Amino acid sequence: MKLKFFGALVGAAMLALAAPAGAATVSGTNIVNALGTITPKAPATGFSPSDLTNGVDGINGADYTNGKHYFDYVFSFSLPVDANVKITGDQTAGTNVLDFHAALFSSSPVGTDLLVGSSPNKFISLTDTTNLLSEDETSGGTTYLTSLNIGPGTYYLRLFGTIAGSSANSVLTSLHGTVAATPVPASLLLLMTSLGAMGFMVWRRPVPAGNAAA
Repeated sequence: MKLKFFGALVGAAMLALAAPAGAATVSGTNIVNALGTITPKAPATGFSPSDLTNGVDGINGADYTNGKHYFDYVFSFSLPVDANVKITGDQTAGTNVLDFHAALFSSSPVGTDLLVGSSPNKFISLTDTTNLLSEDETSGGTTYLTSLNIGPGTYYLRLFGTIAGSSANSVLTSLHGTVAATPVPASLLLLMTSLGAMGFMVWRRPVPAGNAAA
């Protein structure tokens, strides 16, 4: 029995050593860029880092595996009421953007790492998805993110990805997007509709013969 247990431990250790070299993590940003309150029906709120060139609002052009670079930015916003949220994100870099993610969280993701996939050119996810509400990924271009019916509170949008090449041009030259909110159907209206449907079903239910005779 002891030999079997020892053998299992050795096997697990060998599998860990044999894991793909790309399956690792890189450090995430510790900075949050506040966008303020997003009001339903108001025009979409545009956002971008205030100092993208120097990377002081996030991570821009940090060393990544296999000679690539990566970026990571977090923006916060508040909702005053229940709402549906639509987010866009766009980026350009001195060289090709290989991988671009947008992820929305219910609590701050700063300080959490990014998980590198088996492909050295891409992330596969985040190391901590406990408070992840939604995520979208694209190769370059624009990424679109929608979260339906989320309540009042503060939320955190994380934009991150990888950039080709290892030269001084392997940094973001622009990063911007929009956040827009639309109201959800009123809770009271939904409740009244449900109660009305239940009342109709009770009214339509046949009356037992004994009760009718009484």
